[in-house]
Amino acid sequence: MTDSTTETTLLKRLSSALRDAWQSDPLYIDPIIAPGLTDSQKAAVEHASEQAEQSGIAQYIAIMPPLPNSEEAAWSRFSSDLAYSMHRDNGEEQTIVLFSQADDAARSYAYLVDANGPAIPPGSDFLARSTSGDFLPVELAVPYQLQILIAAANGTEPPAPPDFDTRDAGDPSEDYIEATGLDNGNPDVLVFSATAVAALGLSVWVLRRRAKYSWRNSLTTKPDPVRSQQLRERVVNALEPLPEPDDPTEEMWVLYDRGRRVQQALRALIEAHPDWADSVDFAHRFGVENLLSTHKWVRARLRGSSKAGPEAPRFCFLFPHHRNKIEQFALKQQGTTLTVDMCDHCRREINDGHEPECLMVPKRPGSKKPVPYYQRSDMYALSGFGSFQPLEDAVLESLGSASASATGGRG
Repeated sequence: MTDSTTETTLLKRLSSALRDAWQSDPLYIDPIIAPGLTDSQKAAVEHASEQAEQSGIAQYIAIMPPLPNSEEAAWSRFSSDLAYSMHRDNGEEQTIVLFSQADDAARSYAYLVDANGPAIPPGSDFLARSTSGDFLPVELAVPYQLQILIAAANGTEPPAPPDFDTRDAGDPSEDYIEATGLDNGNPDVLVFSATAVAALGLSVWVLRRRAKYSWRNSLTTKPDPVRSQQLRERVVNALEPLPEPDDPTEEMWVLYDRGRRVQQALRALIEAHPDWADSVDFAHRFGVENLLSTHKWVRARLRGSSKAGPEAPRFCFLFPHHRNKIEQFALKQQGTTLTVDMCDHCRREINDGHEPECLMVPKRPGSKKPVPYYQRSDMYALSGFGSFQPLEDAVLESLGSASASATGGRG
């Protein structure tokens, strides 16, 4: 078994263990690290969890053993994926997920998750450093990170990041609070006394991320191919009779038949949705654009044009308007993987850890709730705009045309 396979297996087991533990208690302390925490550390973490729970925001906290630096990239991917999964499962508007790797210090991975995905400040471990460069002890890091996330969720002023005395803590059996006498004083005055620059950086980053993913909260309104591609005029021309093939081979007659199906699908779509060019559901506009692009390619091939390539036009699964450098891509979707056509821009976004913009449409006719088009069960979702079957076949099957004879495949 390779190191990569072993790592994947271990992370799957950890994911299951965390999910099971979080079902009964939002605070999970790994059994490996628990014996090494002092009573004060445990009390501080538990108190912070109870205070966070009072905010009314769904929360999940995991205190984990420290990981080797070489595993940070894999842990970041794992923790952000798990944070998003927990948010999807709980059905709340916002979710706080905090992973704190605790030993003599705590390196934190703090996520605020909403419909736009998990938000984590770049280099969040640096937010947990003192002026001397040391990581915060767990009894300070966990309360601080939770306060930061709650403030970001509520849109309120974030607390000042803690600055702590890095002098020798003395007895190894003590924790920072005991060693510095904070258990006998006022930790708000003695510890939380730095500027709010780092916390403000998190707040600004969260706002920027939400702006980047604001498309998830509204219906797609641009680009509008009706205007930019003159779709109304092109539909009229596309319904003119097809020319018979210049080269009457079997392949060309099969292509001719496909062109006829594309025309039938155009008529059926327009008859079923006469407001296609004005509807708030942009799937109809991109559907017409898809069919017109395929029709244009068919006509060019039938005329023997040298500009028409051997392969039919392909469309990005996530946003069918994207047409640049389309390749097949394995897209993970809620426990499964779909092989779809995707443009280079969307592939890069996913590989960089982002969620590329998707075609957002009404959940149902008349609804104002936006959903990715592929979450519906209509002809566009069934086709994937060409990823699963040619759109013309899906349209004719869906709208019940008696003349539809789907052949599948690309021309």
